[in-house]
Amino acid sequence: MSKVQRQSDDGGFALSRETLAPTVQDIGGRNIEITFLGRNAHGQPTWIMWNAAEPYLIGMLCQGKMGYNFEQRTSQGVLVHENISLSRVQRALGG
Repeated sequence: MSKVQRQSDDGGFALSRETLAPTVQDIGGRNIEITFLGRNAHGQPTWIMWNAAEPYLIGMLCQGKMGYNFEQRTSQGVLVHENISLSRVQRALGG
């Protein structure tokens, strides 16, 4: 598998598989730092997302069997999106 997984050819964001090597990407007009952490306890590839301008956690993304699971931090608490596409993750991030 490629080291980088691209959501689409029309401006979607890319997910690197290079462990602990952050990339900063423009998603929804925000610079978001995405870092591949490796595989979690369930064997799923896992990424963490931070605001690149201010150090706060945006969310955690895991690749499951049917799609992606995205735990997004919001002002109302944690919002969990299960089995969604990368384009849906991008929309959840405001893109």
